[in-house]
Amino acid sequence: MKPLRIWVLLLALATPAAASHVYTMEVRGPIFTPVLEYLHIALQQAERERADAVLLELDTPGGSLDTTKDLVQAILGARVPVIVYVSPSGAGATSAGTFVTLAGHVAAMAPGTTIGAAHPVTLLPSDKPNLTMEKKVENYAVSLIEAIASQRGRNVSWAAEAVRDSASITAEIALEKKVIDLIAPSRQTLMAAIDGREVRVGETSVRLRTADPVFHDVEMTSEQRFYFFLAQPTVIFLLLVGGLAALYVEFTHPGVVAPGVTGAICLLLAAIGFSIVPVNWTGVALFGLGVILLVAELFVPSFGALGIGGLLCLLAGSLLLFHTGEAPGLVVNRGVIAATAVGFAALLLGVGTLVAKSQHSPVASGREAMIGATGVVRRRLEPCGKVALMGELWDAELRDGGSAEAGTAVEVVAIDGLRLVVAPRRRV
Repeated sequence: MKPLRIWVLLLALATPAAASHVYTMEVRGPIFTPVLEYLHIALQQAERERADAVLLELDTPGGSLDTTKDLVQAILGARVPVIVYVSPSGAGATSAGTFVTLAGHVAAMAPGTTIGAAHPVTLLPSDKPNLTMEKKVENYAVSLIEAIASQRGRNVSWAAEAVRDSASITAEIALEKKVIDLIAPSRQTLMAAIDGREVRVGETSVRLRTADPVFHDVEMTSEQRFYFFLAQPTVIFLLLVGGLAALYVEFTHPGVVAPGVTGAICLLLAAIGFSIVPVNWTGVALFGLGVILLVAELFVPSFGALGIGGLLCLLAGSLLLFHTGEAPGLVVNRGVIAATAVGFAALLLGVGTLVAKSQHSPVASGREAMIGATGVVRRRLEPCGKVALMGELWDAELRDGGSAEAGTAVEVVAIDGLRLVVAPRRRV
């Protein structure tokens, strides 16, 4: 029996351990409802497949406090260890990202990343700030982040400072202050470093098994991809501008149909985007005023005043459209704004040039258009007769008297009632 036991022991030592399975998800951008739904999908898949951990790679400028609270609750209540990893280098866990990082069973950061600036800011439509409401929101955020840090055994005092004073620190200082657990340059290094670490999952202690992991990327559903696409500020801006332009074409060319349908769809999609991300209503108002002034410029002779004012309002509104304290990282691509401004400026310049030319060009219709026109004598003028002009036969009279034979070219010099006053055409 003793040799048999030795052989079994040797066989066990020689057999490689089963690979660990880690489900991964990336959050690159603001934290809003689609991110929460994405996390639920990742946790459900990991729990169903009995995964060893969920790796959440994070780079966010912040997001909704309500969504952040729900996201933190989902991580704290997860039945699978959640590893929050702020990466790659240059990334940050700003504002709401600080809450999420502290909530992870393991909190890690890549070199060159930052964390903090978690003070909640609410832009209220009022001339005077509501100090009482702002204090309530701040105190709530402080209590929430302190509870998270305390539950995970992290630096509670710094967590409160990140909210009250918008403190922000680098990964190295965060490790020194025990805000995070470790710094790792890559996900493979991170998995190797935390292998065997004990974490608290629910009411039980779990020893992490993350050596030589097999990574499973959690795929978003088509609906999730759709909402993530619509939640991008630049996409919302383009849908808004494109929709308004298409509707303008429809209104100025009734019956074309296609531009009207396209414009309505674009504006509805933009409305969905506005329902996902927060907007600055001052920016919305400026943007709307800019559009109204630009349209008015095409119909009202303001010598460019309406157009210039509309263009300035459009630019200011575009820059402020998503400029909220709730998510400071939400911005429309500056290149897209510049291209839109150049496009509108070119349109205004073109319209202004055409108007100027039309004002200085000779009249092409009506009585005034006949002055200087050349006609042909159809019935001898002596001095009265008939002249053919612009496809019509007119009574005519020679200005200086005399006579002109049929077929002679004459020039209209005046109009007397329904009679043309003509003179022999000058030869060049």
